[in-house]
Amino acid sequence: MKNKNRVWGVAALLVLLLTISACSTVPPAQREDRIVQLLAELDTAEPARLLELSATPFLLDGEILAREADVGTMWANLREAGFRFDDASVVTVAAVSADSYVRVEDTRNVRVYFDRYLPEGAGVVEITTVHGSFLVLTGDKVGRIPRIFGFAGPR
Repeated sequence: MKNKNRVWGVAALLVLLLTISACSTVPPAQREDRIVQLLAELDTAEPARLLELSATPFLLDGEILAREADVGTMWANLREAGFRFDDASVVTVAAVSADSYVRVEDTRNVRVYFDRYLPEGAGVVEITTVHGSFLVLTGDKVGRIPRIFGFAGPR
């Protein structure tokens, strides 16, 4: 009986270790819980923190914002207009692939952005909010939160 309990204990430990190692192989930019944290922080962060959480260049609806000042202006204008990622729900999270750019816009500009600026492990996240559905581009991280590289929508 002791051997049987020991076998079950070892099996349970192996399952636990496999589960933990599987979670650690998913890049932060593709982890739903971290993406939800990012979206919540984007709604409340001070301007300096918004810039820290945002990549430069930044992709906004197919347009590349090349300067940090432009990214800051974008966030300020969105806040002033009352835009928030309120009650965001993650619909899908996918690793960026060779043709992911088409989901944003099938243009040379967007393809070049995906090729040049999105880091390894980047994600394309479809979310729904009170404002509609959006695609959010995430990559690398700031602390434990993914950095936002762009978004498009509402769709």
